[in-house]
Amino acid sequence: MKYTIQLGYALLLIVSCSSFATTDSIAEQFKNLDRNQDGLLTRSESAKDPALWSRFKNYDSDKDNKLSLAEFSMYANK
Repeated sequence: MKYTIQLGYALLLIVSCSSFATTDSIAEQFKNLDRNQDGLLTRSESAKDPALWSRFKNYDSDKDNKLSLAEFSMYANK
C-alpha cells in the first residue's frame, strides 16, 4: 500500500512538471509573436503563424480583435 501511494505521488509530480513546461513553452511562443510586447496579439502579429492567423477570430473569445495569453493558450493547446 505504501509503495502504491509513493508511486502515485511520483506520477503526480511528473505530470505537474510537464504541465509547467508546456505552460512556459506557450508563454514563450506568445512572447515571440507579440512584436510590440504589449501582452496582446493582433491579427497582423499572428501572421507569423499561418494556422493561428486563419483561425484568429475563433480564439478571440471577447471579440476585441486581440488575443490575450489565455486566448492564445486555447489555440496552442490544440
